[in-house]
Amino acid sequence: MFNSFSKSILFAPLLSLLLVGVLVVSCGDDDNDEDAQTSSSNQNGGNGSSDNGNGGTPAFDGKDKVFTVNGVSFKMIAVKGGTFTMGATSEQTGADSDESPTHSVTLSDYYIGETEVTQELWSAVMGSNPSYFTGNMRCPVEEVSWDDCQTFISRLNELTGETFRLPTEAQWEYAARGGNKSKGYTYSGSNEIDEVAWYDDNSDEMTYHVKTKAPNELGIYDMSGNVWEWCSDRHGPYSSAAQTDPTGSATSYYRVARGGSWNNVATGCRVANRGYCAPTITDFSLGLRLAYNYDETPPTGGGSVNDEQNKVYTANGVSFKMIAVKGGTFTMGATSEQTGARSNESPTHSVTLSDYYIGETEVTQGLWIAVMGSNPSNFTGDMQRPVEQISWNACQTFISRLNELTGETFHLPTEAQWEYAARGGNQSKGYTYSGSNEIDEVAWYRDNSDTTTHPVQTKAPNELGIYDMSGNVWEWCSDWYGDYSSAAQTDPTGPATGSSRVARGGWYNDAASCRVAYRNYGKPTTSSRILGLRLAY
Repeated sequence: MFNSFSKSILFAPLLSLLLVGVLVVSCGDDDNDEDAQTSSSNQNGGNGSSDNGNGGTPAFDGKDKVFTVNGVSFKMIAVKGGTFTMGATSEQTGADSDESPTHSVTLSDYYIGETEVTQELWSAVMGSNPSYFTGNMRCPVEEVSWDDCQTFISRLNELTGETFRLPTEAQWEYAARGGNKSKGYTYSGSNEIDEVAWYDDNSDEMTYHVKTKAPNELGIYDMSGNVWEWCSDRHGPYSSAAQTDPTGSATSYYRVARGGSWNNVATGCRVANRGYCAPTITDFSLGLRLAYNYDETPPTGGGSVNDEQNKVYTANGVSFKMIAVKGGTFTMGATSEQTGARSNESPTHSVTLSDYYIGETEVTQGLWIAVMGSNPSNFTGDMQRPVEQISWNACQTFISRLNELTGETFHLPTEAQWEYAARGGNQSKGYTYSGSNEIDEVAWYRDNSDTTTHPVQTKAPNELGIYDMSGNVWEWCSDWYGDYSSAAQTDPTGPATGSSRVARGGWYNDAASCRVAYRNYGKPTTSSRILGLRLAY
């Protein structure tokens, strides 16, 4: 539960009452004893080794990793995957009803933060500190919403070239239980809560410097107490069915938080205890911990090729990247994961594509102005927003001038090239949206955009390192719009004639229209604040 009184979604009003009793706003003692505690790297993959400070993402080898951002270092602990029982196991005395039924979960290898994200790291990435309890930058950051965490993680990924994210609820609980080193403790690292957690009975109503309590079996700190930690999942009831790498409910509005905090009773800090809240809520007991999967490619990756095969161009001082996409064969249209598909997405059909390049981002206002000398967009104020208010015909004029400047042969992607890239090319994981089954992770759309476009690359990329193929603006394709055929095709270019051109990707629409198979179309003379473009060649 989020506080000592209730696990109600009336969490914010209850905590505002708790604020009345908080008189001390400085953090705990500023000591350096954590250096002695972590002088050697903790190995959790079964093989002894030392930290790897390399910012890349090699094959999983059980080694922890250290990253540095603007002078601030943080460690990611290697967690060897395995199978465990999630929920109200026998040692979880005082379990709540939403911790049942217990169920078997199998997880792949991953990494999770050694500590909660500190105020120091947040400030290094974001340039400011939202926390209520200030005075020690090694205290966990708090007063951050789930949405704030997405912004932080997006900027961190830009700085590091990694694909950090929030842990799934299952990853969080497995790590809190000690992974494949688990000793079956009630709290993370002990059956004696005072050994491992800052909570209601010992916190003096404030957060504390991370790593001042003992770590758990994997060398991870504060997974019980100090601050609640947001997870990526939407909150929902458990199923008794066995699961592999679960990602939570597909529909709930509320997001999961785990671990309890400085103002919770002991039962709220158990490893199976579940909390949840609206993704917009901030509170002085809410923070975060990072995670990432060892097999996730950095944002600059492209297909099965190396980043050296991607290309960067500069037009009148404005640079843009083209992602190399390895060709292949895929099923286009209303495949099984495309829930809510429309009739024009059928029949599904096999498409084989040659190698090509596609824009890492939608064409920005900065690039359009560099080529055209003016900005047609409705949403101005940031040159990194996608250009909009452009017709298909205007795109042809822009591309012609860009080709004159660069000596290249850029064009709009075909509809098939667009969908293959949006699905992740030959790295596809079969997501509903481009890069995730959770739309808020990858797309600006009706429910989170505040009726405006947003700077490119502020949501997570897809499997190829391409951004915003779901949401932000619709993207013109080169094809005339027409019905699909069930026949297999190679490098299709659409109908020979027509009256409307294809547009893909969604924007100020519901989630369904941001699916990778969703099709839209418009007259080639139509311009709108929801219409932009992405380059290909």
